[in-house]
Amino acid sequence: MEGIDFTTSRGLDKKQIAGLASGRFIRDGMNIVILGPTGVGKSYLASAIGNASCRNGVTTLFFRMNALIEQMMLARAKGTYLHIVRKLAACELLILDDFGIKPLSAQQFQDLYDVLDERGEGKPTIITSQLPAANWNEVIADPVTCEAVTDRIVSRAIVIQMRGESYRRKKGAIGGKDLDRD
Repeated sequence: MEGIDFTTSRGLDKKQIAGLASGRFIRDGMNIVILGPTGVGKSYLASAIGNASCRNGVTTLFFRMNALIEQMMLARAKGTYLHIVRKLAACELLILDDFGIKPLSAQQFQDLYDVLDERGEGKPTIITSQLPAANWNEVIADPVTCEAVTDRIVSRAIVIQMRGESYRRKKGAIGGKDLDRD
């Protein structure tokens, strides 16, 4: 949490972020949805909140969405699917990073639904995404499942809308040079 940059205008409220670091959202059973364009620090913020939660003794799991999909698929193949769903349901805080990078197959969005349903209300999940919840139907093609997933996340969520330019782009990709100047 100490490394969060509040000097750049990205839509972050210092008081709100400090409140999240305290872990009250976990006690209140609130999810967090962090939205914004590529490179503004969504993953960093989610990781920082997760790190603060760990420091407060909260069991926390972090997955990039694509990696979780892969693990769920492998678990199905090995016959350990229910074990991984129980593990994801049991942790006190689950962080799913980069939701919506690509559309999910029917099996993949069913797996996501299973995890969220098993977690039930009161077990917070943090999701980072470039897509607002109104566009999650671009990721979950089935309208019933999309509504069920969206409702489980958004109905009890703190939404943080980040803005600004990519930190990666600002730093420059070649030798630390500013790409806008060269």
